Amino acid sequence: AACLLMVAGGLGILFLSAVFIIKDAPVFMIGYIPHNEEQAPTRRVEPREFSSRSSQSASADPAVTVITTPTNTSQELSAVEVDMSEGMSLDSSIGLELGFSDDIGEGWGNSGGGLGTSQSGGSSLEGTLYDLKQTGKGRARKPSDIVAEQSSAGYVLNEASKKKYYAAIANFMNKGWSAAQLSKYYEAPQKLYASNFYVPAAQARYAPIAFGVGDAAKPESHWLVKPAGWVVVYRGKVRAPKTGKFRFIGTGDDFIGVRFNRQVVLEGGYRLISDFDVKNMQYGPKTMLSGWSGGKPSAGCEAFLKDIKAGRDVEHKGYELINTVDGIDVWGRELGGLMAGKEFSVKEGEVYPIEILVAEEGGAFGFALFIEDVTKGKNAKARQYDIFRTNFATPSNVEIQSMLQESGCVKNGVNINIPYNEDSYIWAAVP
Repeated sequence: AACLLMVAGGLGILFLSAVFIIKDAPVFMIGYIPHNEEQAPTRRVEPREFSSRSSQSASADPAVTVITTPTNTSQELSAVEVDMSEGMSLDSSIGLELGFSDDIGEGWGNSGGGLGTSQSGGSSLEGTLYDLKQTGKGRARKPSDIVAEQSSAGYVLNEASKKKYYAAIANFMNKGWSAAQLSKYYEAPQKLYASNFYVPAAQARYAPIAFGVGDAAKPESHWLVKPAGWVVVYRGKVRAPKTGKFRFIGTGDDFIGVRFNRQVVLEGGYRLISDFDVKNMQYGPKTMLSGWSGGKPSAGCEAFLKDIKAGRDVEHKGYELINTVDGIDVWGRELGGLMAGKEFSVKEGEVYPIEILVAEEGGAFGFALFIEDVTKGKNAKARQYDIFRTNFATPSNVEIQSMLQESGCVKNGVNINIPYNEDSYIWAAVP
């Protein structure tokens, strides 16, 4: 009897081991790996199956191994084992491996919002800050003919400098967005890497601090870049997550521009810089998009919308204003809402170059960039749109405000908090 009990016990142990140990092995999730654009597409990005929204729910699964994307596709994959026994919270070490660092970095940057992080990789676009008030580099720096003056609102450009500032940006945009057009101006040595573009409202001093050419602890007069007359350009390549038609939706203070596949597909904000008359150094009839009063458009915006409706403005065909989303605050009062840009077509798996430009004369600035799948038609009355992103990270207005507060860059009296769809497709950035 004792022998029989020992044999039965041994069999029981083997059975339990097979059921609860061998069969409960860790689950592996194979991540999307961008590859050389010359090669055929491999896998499809399906962000809606693993989104920031769904990741907040608890899970009883013991472990998940996440395969990370190396910056060089010839490198071997790295794996991080995440213990999910106490819920789906990703700690900072996991964020570093995924490229979604929670470290604000040397410039108060953050991959989940703001102007970006100082850590490269992680499927992001590279941002460069140019100070149009200076030329040259290092000790060879010297003032340009664009001048910032101190006022009650901080550093701002005088009227003559504004025109030169617009002309410089217009030349850049009209001549193929070539970096050579901005090469004579001072360039911040530090780059920032962003995966989404959402800074609701901030003081213009935030950009120099973020790029390491300003110091919140010092007077602005002692900074390398005074907080006015700067431009930030993000560059990179993205892989289309699906075949179809899309359009960007957003705005910028003072300006945001998006060039996709070598075509300008969005201009938005307080200025229409492409309308600036560079030859005669004067404003075009549609340059000023701001100045709404009583819910009626400014003269410049009214001319802009009429020309689009009548088909006279081919460069901005299909543009329209979006005023149905919540949380736009001052952008609704002064700009009439968000600007929807021109449609463009993509094919799943193909790689396209993209550039995003934000510009600020001085005072306060901010920008937001969304994207809409218009394959089956537009929806100009939607309450929210997909956030444009290049990895799993999504911006948090609470975190951004905390970051701005810490760096002394909060814009008081402005409450921009635009909702967005967190389950948007990922336009994976590729080397």
